[in-house]
Amino acid sequence: MTSPSSTTSDGEHANDITVETCPLHVDMVITAIDIDERHRFRMLELGLRRGTVIRVTQRSNFHGRVVAKGTERIALDGRTAAHIHVRRAEHPASPTATPTK
Repeated sequence: MTSPSSTTSDGEHANDITVETCPLHVDMVITAIDIDERHRFRMLELGLRRGTVIRVTQRSNFHGRVVAKGTERIALDGRTAAHIHVRRAEHPASPTATPTK
């Protein structure tokens, strides 16, 4: 797969981590997928796109990862995992939570 640089000229992804390097069992939001069009289309078919919440559930040999998207599990090779940028998901406060003052 050919790929553009993971950091744009304005530093857009400079602080993002990738699926390859993110922690296990933590909700993450996809911020960018830096792969060629053919492979990007396949990611879209799998439902992996910017804004999707995923969770890495397993690490495998050669930097591969298994990610959970809802109830689905998707296996990614290490090269693909290294080109999917993510950040920690921000969960809104529960509607039943009492506000702190």
